[in-house]
Amino acid sequence: MKKLYSLIAVACLALNAHAAPLCTPTFTSSASSCSTYMMNISQFHLSGSSGTIFDTSGCDGSGYLNCMYMSCSVAPAASYTASIATGTSTYMMNCQTWIDFNDDSTYQTTETVGGLNNYSGPTAVTYTIAIPATAATGTHLMRTLSAYYGSSASYPSLNPCGGYYYGEARDYKITISGSSSSCSGTPSGGTATASASSSCGTYGLTLTNTGYTSGTGISLQWQSSPTGTSSWSNISGATNATEYMPAPTATTYYQCVVTCSSSSISANSTTSSLVLDRVAGHISYSAAAPDTLSLKVWLIYHNTSAGTLTAVDSVITCLDSLSPYYEFNAMGTGNYLVKAQSLDYTSSTPGTSGFVPTYGASSTHWSGGTTVSHTAGSTDTLHITMAYGTVTSGPGFIGGYISSGAGKGTASDIPAANMLVYLQNASSGVVTFTYTNASGNYAFSGVANGTYTIYPEVLDYTTTPSATLTLSAGHETINAVNFKQYNNSKTIKPVVSAIPTVTGYSPFGIYPNPVNDVLNISWGSQNFGNADVTILDITGREVYSHALNITAGTDSTPIDLRAISNGIYILKIQSAAINHTQKLEIAH
Repeated sequence: MKKLYSLIAVACLALNAHAAPLCTPTFTSSASSCSTYMMNISQFHLSGSSGTIFDTSGCDGSGYLNCMYMSCSVAPAASYTASIATGTSTYMMNCQTWIDFNDDSTYQTTETVGGLNNYSGPTAVTYTIAIPATAATGTHLMRTLSAYYGSSASYPSLNPCGGYYYGEARDYKITISGSSSSCSGTPSGGTATASASSSCGTYGLTLTNTGYTSGTGISLQWQSSPTGTSSWSNISGATNATEYMPAPTATTYYQCVVTCSSSSISANSTTSSLVLDRVAGHISYSAAAPDTLSLKVWLIYHNTSAGTLTAVDSVITCLDSLSPYYEFNAMGTGNYLVKAQSLDYTSSTPGTSGFVPTYGASSTHWSGGTTVSHTAGSTDTLHITMAYGTVTSGPGFIGGYISSGAGKGTASDIPAANMLVYLQNASSGVVTFTYTNASGNYAFSGVANGTYTIYPEVLDYTTTPSATLTLSAGHETINAVNFKQYNNSKTIKPVVSAIPTVTGYSPFGIYPNPVNDVLNISWGSQNFGNADVTILDITGREVYSHALNITAGTDSTPIDLRAISNGIYILKIQSAAINHTQKLEIAH
């Protein structure tokens, strides 16, 4: 197939030497449009009254192909559907078609016959080529130009001989034959179609009328209405069979009025509606934006009659003018919240400074999120400003366990896995966040001494935060800040644990910590006699015990911990003379 395309392209180019001198557009980066970006015309198709132009010529990198051996015939005062495709699916293009009606080898502004804005990709898109009733019969040159829209004017203001970044122009021949008789009586209104397309926050509306009476003396006028039954208003400048314009922000109805000037009789096309049902917005940052601007956004439905909140959909943001943008469509009437989380893992890492999960407009808790009261058929906007938490590093550690009570098909409590947990400062501002593991455990380490609270966050549950927790010199580890999730009452509350607060003083050398397989306990010249070494998980469950004789001169002993799973634990050494407790991390 590539070989065939190359032969066709060569055939087109071979005609250049025999064609009349024509201006050609220039493309700054035309050479790369065949390889890196593929922004050439990959297909142009036009079926006339007789004959068809179907051009799939390859790209030669010049930005221009003379394909005048391709032609078809059309009639005055008639409209035809053309289709065009480009090789790129990344960049948006505009196109426009001209016919050199006066055969002066120059395409004039008045000789434009159709075009299209904002299309891309290998899939062909259609637009209308309208032949004026006054068009001179005979064979003329026809040019179609496709240009990168980010560096050019939009249809219908493209210049057939202008300068652009990327794109391509091609010349064909078109024969205008026959005539169209003057209209009389009542015309046919035709069939109206309204459709919208979206490209990351930019919405375009296409209006098309087909099957209407065409010919000399026929004029068209598009109208819109909010109800489709009354209050019809003319759309300024919309007098062609196909029109392009910005999409409305609410459900709108459209019709095309077809008028015969000689009889002064008009007929309306069928009515077509464009139903919008959208919640959308942009996302900004309360601190320096991360390198990766992608976020995941959830749509949350608030069932006010049942008093429940349910995540019903999620999307990954796109970039709209370098700003992250999200949208949800066709969700129906109801109350909604939205929640965003950064997908940049260097700026949103649990336990560190960075952006934390945020409800719109800017709340770290669902109870403070803004509710959108949405009505089907309308567009609502809710922007999100991502909240940022700052961790001041230090020796502090806070950990605990969260269980989920009966009510999820179980007879007893189970670990609450993957639950969002916030570390909050004294003013209830979020410092950082983490998630519980499969065992229901969570931990914050490396935080500065200070005053904190722990706040588990679950959609639709009311949380009672922990009591105030104070990390200070000599008291830099706090364990067993435990919670229980009550599924029947939809609450999360602190529960009391027997695991003690750990002090900072240690008469022992405990190393390495974190430990891989073997832990060493040394005591130098201390003599504490017979002691028990136990290891507890943060729920207080004993996972290891060992008898140890601590006498002066013995110095140290190894303990094999390969059988214990990774996690945060409490190491206790107790004898008649000593009662030592400290945090231990196992990381195989």
